[in-house]
Amino acid sequence: MVSQAIGVRNAKNRPFVLRKGVSVLSDLADGGAVYGYPGDYYGQIYFVNNITGNSAYDGLSWDTPFAQPSEAITASEAFRALPSGTTNDYQRNRIFIQGTGTAYSPISALPSYCDMIGIGANPRGNGAGIARIVSNTDSEDAISHGSSGVRGLYMENIQAGADSGSSTGWALDLAKIFRSEFVNCVFWNKETGGVRVTIGGGVAFRACLLGGGDTRYPTTGFSNDGLANFNHCVIEDSYIYGETTGLILSAVAMGQTLIQRNMIYGGSIGIDDNQDNKDFYDLPQFLDNRIFVDSGGDCIDSLNNGTEKAIGNMCNTAGTITWEGSIS
Repeated sequence: MVSQAIGVRNAKNRPFVLRKGVSVLSDLADGGAVYGYPGDYYGQIYFVNNITGNSAYDGLSWDTPFAQPSEAITASEAFRALPSGTTNDYQRNRIFIQGTGTAYSPISALPSYCDMIGIGANPRGNGAGIARIVSNTDSEDAISHGSSGVRGLYMENIQAGADSGSSTGWALDLAKIFRSEFVNCVFWNKETGGVRVTIGGGVAFRACLLGGGDTRYPTTGFSNDGLANFNHCVIEDSYIYGETTGLILSAVAMGQTLIQRNMIYGGSIGIDDNQDNKDFYDLPQFLDNRIFVDSGGDCIDSLNNGTEKAIGNMCNTAGTITWEGSIS
């Protein structure tokens, strides 16, 4: 039998039970599970604030935050390589980025197996309080990652683009990305385009703004301009805007890729489907989109099997509304 005194001393080592309808997360005295996933969570959590942060800090609390997302990304990637001689590649880390009145510097390398979450205002618009990543020079991308590829990234509530003046380049430019998700993010205000994914697989964009802007407008909203893979991808419930083309798809293999319930504007072409493959299992599907083009434009310009890819799409061509519109 354990004495009451011993029981009290060992209370911190006993499991705490959360009871449905009774307990709340704040009942956890140490707060350890508030930031993590259900069950054991071995990853690291980093905090970023460009007002109170410093590159010399460890980034492990709001009291000692990093000043830039790139610093937290470097720390996250270093943590995944520990302990020495082993790998933590598949343990997820998390980065919280505080929205302030000051934009963050551009990001040229993204973390794998990590959540990047903006804390503050909704990312749509140009007011203070948004976690914003902006390019420093005219042709610089706001967020980019090279051919090494990024895997297992989750990004939410973040805006990327440019602040002022002429600004070419992309808001988000990814040479290679797999098994990743973007939710309620804004990629705009870059004259070349909103988002470019050269090679991708298992990538989802949900409730995002892809292209568009308030001070400059991109030629293309979203572009997959590689000739390799864009398989098992989803773009849904998003606003896609390009002055010339809304959405470009060029990969040979786009099996089980779904483009659905989006608002798409392209001055000349809504969806420019350049896939050179006639096998149905490699085709993308266009479902229930609302597509706007100017007079003489094509809602869906498809190289192969255009009518087999599209169903339930409504097209507005300079005020004339048709179902499926012009599929060429």
